[in-house]
Amino acid sequence: MKTILVRRWAWIVLVLLCHMIDLMAAQKRVLVLAELGGQHDAFTQTGLRWLHQQAEEMNFSITELDDCNKLQAGDIAQYDLVVQLNYPPYVWSPVAMKEFEQAIDKGTVAWIGFHHASLLGEFDGYPMWLWFSDFLGSIRFQNYIAEKADGQVIVEDPGHPVMSGVNPKFLIKEDEWYIYNQTPRRHVHVLASVDENTYHPASGVKMGDHPVIWTNLSKPARNVYFQIGHSASLFDNPDFVRMFTNALLWVLNRPMKCYAEASLESEMKAQPIVASKRINGKWVLALPVSTGKRAIGPKDDPDYAIYGTSSITIPLNNHNLEDWNRISFDIRTDLDAGIANVNVAVDSHPYSGVGAHLVNVEKKVWQHVIYQIEEMPRKEVTAIRLYTDIKGRNLSKQDSIHYEIRNMQLERVAQPEQTAGWQVAPGKMAYSMSGYFTMGPKTALVAGQGGNFKLIDEQTHRVVFQGTTQVVPSTLNSQLAVIDFSDFQREGIYSLVLDDLHSAPFPISRHALDGTMWKTLNFIRCQRCGDVVDGIHARCHTDVFCDHNGQPFSYGGGWHDAGDLSQQTLQTGDVTFALLEAYQVCKQLHPQLAERLLDEAQHGLRQLMNTRMGDGWRASSIGLLHWTDGIAGTEDDIHTVRKQHHAFDNYLYAAYEAYASLLLNDEQLKQVAIEDFGFADSQFLVHGLDTFKIKMEHTYGMPESIWMAAASWSASMLYQLTGEKIYADKAAQYIHYTLMCQEQSGEMAGYFYRDSTHQSIVHFMHQSREQLPIQALVALCESQRQHQDFHHWQHALTLYGQYLKKIMKVTLPYGMIPSGIYQDQSVRRFPLWTDIFNGNEALILASGKAAALCGRFLDDQELSDIAIEQLYWTLGKNPFCQSLMYGEGHRYPSQDSFSSGEIVGEMPVGIRAIVDKDMPYFPMTNNACYKEVWLTSAGKWLSLLAELKKL
Repeated sequence: MKTILVRRWAWIVLVLLCHMIDLMAAQKRVLVLAELGGQHDAFTQTGLRWLHQQAEEMNFSITELDDCNKLQAGDIAQYDLVVQLNYPPYVWSPVAMKEFEQAIDKGTVAWIGFHHASLLGEFDGYPMWLWFSDFLGSIRFQNYIAEKADGQVIVEDPGHPVMSGVNPKFLIKEDEWYIYNQTPRRHVHVLASVDENTYHPASGVKMGDHPVIWTNLSKPARNVYFQIGHSASLFDNPDFVRMFTNALLWVLNRPMKCYAEASLESEMKAQPIVASKRINGKWVLALPVSTGKRAIGPKDDPDYAIYGTSSITIPLNNHNLEDWNRISFDIRTDLDAGIANVNVAVDSHPYSGVGAHLVNVEKKVWQHVIYQIEEMPRKEVTAIRLYTDIKGRNLSKQDSIHYEIRNMQLERVAQPEQTAGWQVAPGKMAYSMSGYFTMGPKTALVAGQGGNFKLIDEQTHRVVFQGTTQVVPSTLNSQLAVIDFSDFQREGIYSLVLDDLHSAPFPISRHALDGTMWKTLNFIRCQRCGDVVDGIHARCHTDVFCDHNGQPFSYGGGWHDAGDLSQQTLQTGDVTFALLEAYQVCKQLHPQLAERLLDEAQHGLRQLMNTRMGDGWRASSIGLLHWTDGIAGTEDDIHTVRKQHHAFDNYLYAAYEAYASLLLNDEQLKQVAIEDFGFADSQFLVHGLDTFKIKMEHTYGMPESIWMAAASWSASMLYQLTGEKIYADKAAQYIHYTLMCQEQSGEMAGYFYRDSTHQSIVHFMHQSREQLPIQALVALCESQRQHQDFHHWQHALTLYGQYLKKIMKVTLPYGMIPSGIYQDQSVRRFPLWTDIFNGNEALILASGKAAALCGRFLDDQELSDIAIEQLYWTLGKNPFCQSLMYGEGHRYPSQDSFSSGEIVGEMPVGIRAIVDKDMPYFPMTNNACYKEVWLTSAGKWLSLLAELKKL
């Protein structure tokens, strides 16, 4: 009997072990081709040691090889990445050459090359490898600086993942600076180039246009070449190390690394402290990883729950803290893996209304934290509380977690960060930190009257454009001067100078914002559910189910909704559609990015298929705050996923599936789209419009006008997919009601009412589908140009476009699309928010999408410019001079990502408002809902940018 029990327990342990292995990420395999000996030996040996260190952190294995003649058939196919660590493009076996070419051309292996990898020509009796020459930009090695020289490198594409966190200019010491028969620029995408005028000592060995870091976009394989790579001292250069690190993460499809140096918090740490007062004490927060109990939430959302909370209270006995505007302290955690954070609450009378401040804590290092409390009531402060929630075991192998807190003090700085109003703070410049499109508006804002400004070419250091600021009429009750350089249309890297103000370098280019797509994609990828996300979580929530007709349907898939771990199936559909839109516009010119967009979209499509439960029913949503063990059949299984049979939802699912089927030529998706449209139509024809009762779902409060627009757009998508006239007729029929809801007369005609009674105007507060009527109308106009109602549809689009142009006056000179006109005919800049769901990022991006659709169809550049301005607002041309995309531009604030930690590319719900004053308000407190990361914002960003790239 004892032997049987031992065997049974051994079997259980084996099953659990296999399950845990399945939950973790598969280890990547890296082949390092190393040139040993000679003048590059020190660089190569140092690089090998560094790579082995990274292998432990990034979970990859390394095979070293110093002779490619040893490669046999099938060898390269075993690897995910080839690193050419100064190994030349010769001394390769013929089979290795052929298989390497095929792997790069098919995208089955990634590549990072250094220095000697571009030694292309006839060397040591070997002919030039023509394919490799084309791969690196149709170049042939010609000369080099034998005596070596220092040189300043200028970043040309700061948005590319490889250049994330890298200084705009950096010095490379003692390199050889190869030159070729021609610049590779016409055949590759240049990430950085060397300024040959900065060589020290000066050298006559020059190429003119001299790229030194680039990637070949025509190859499906992710690839990057670094011409630098001569000296081992490069591994003491933080910019070089950062680029190499970024390159590894990018090609291995790992989450991008967060660099805090350009963050708002980093800038705040450099502010001079006028006065300070120490709060004596050291504190420890201790909490178990697991309590052994089930997390239980409220009745209407039973799994929106945690396992408990650990907290510290520092009593202040109603002290007046008005002399202080910051709190600072040092914190360290012993957490071995996963996500760590604490909340800081200032308890006062009256209550501040902004909640607690989330601090994302780095693992096992002391971290200095600054929390600005300037905007908070603090005349009577009862206590400072620090607390953290118990959310369950994730990646950690520990039984408990500890946070040490020390060196807490009150501080005062002379110029705290601005948190409200339209005025740009003195000494700041509001501009698009990620750059500007070549065509269209290019403006920046400063406080006061301004003066004479200059646009500087960062490569030549010359003034290429200059002018005088303008003070334009505005209703914002603020004094703002406009720097307008819209007439300048030459692509390059530039900076703005106005008196003592000097912007950071930014690109002007047709592709200026392409880097934001990589970062947004990184955020979406890190929000995956049901899959491994390195450093964030193992394969998660595969034990979360929706029960239907006695059968459990797993809900582990798609993406987590926001800072929490909730899910919304319709949001998964929205984001999947946005990813496919972006894929469509990138697949020809940017296959590397397109491949990743498609991979992520397919993850979403799988969830859309897996949530279908038959007869139109779908698993729809769940509120979730904690991690489960991921093992079906254990005590923490969840069976409370909501389900819906909504016609509105199914219309949109059908549209998304039809678009995917058209784009991917997928017959199965075609049949699913037809079925889901049929489910929706049957439900509508029998029961009419849906009733949306669940406030947490993104369909709550959906206006009838938007509802019918969704039905029409879906029918148009099915018509495009099938060519069947019945869908064309339905599309035209369903849009009729939406047009009945449009204001057709008066000075501000063009907006939509919620229904045909015209009693209430459409305004969105959180999730926005402002673009749906325009999406439906454009689809009708493009697919049924001969229809008798074509001119009526076109007129509706024209009216809406004119309406947008008119309401834009109330936010000049910023360009943010206002909330819209209200019943009293006043135009509000922000909605009348009445609950926690506040922040306008999804609102302006959805309206921007509508403007871009109108602009493209009507060939109206002004409308397209309005759409573009929503991107610029997000990237820094806002009163707070902050980029709302973490890791993009600079002065990006920490965001409320309490489940997954800080993520490059994360975007918040958005800037909220002081409602009675209709002005922007963005508190420094890092809390929901305004600073909570949100998948919807990311999806709408991709959708708008994809629409603009069609122009």
